[in-house]
Amino acid sequence: MASAHDFFLLGDHEAAKHLVAGTLQSNGFTVTSTPSGGLLAKRGSTAATVWLGAMAGKNFHVSFTVDFMVDQEGRLVARLNRNMAGGALKGGVIGAAKTDTAFQETANAIAAAAHQAGVLAESISQN
Repeated sequence: MASAHDFFLLGDHEAAKHLVAGTLQSNGFTVTSTPSGGLLAKRGSTAATVWLGAMAGKNFHVSFTVDFMVDQEGRLVARLNRNMAGGALKGGVIGAAKTDTAFQETANAIAAAAHQAGVLAESISQN
């Protein structure tokens, strides 16, 4: 289970940030800015997840953050992060699996959008 995924993006940094945010939104996430200039992406219902756990179905709550930094080559790095304990706390083993699936789907969506836009230089999964 990956806890983070780094996307090394080429070109204009602001355009790349908007691409990541737009991809998250198009995948059903509500996206807000973090104080450090990153993104907080949330999907599902916290209340339904607290009451029903993994049985919340489509309303199962997941949240991820995206931190932005610049590497030595001047590329924007978008790091998709997940809370490893969050899914298990919300829904046990099934909740952890649902969170992992959502994380992998989200990472794949960002990679596909960046590749299609011609800005993906590299993508690395972190454990």
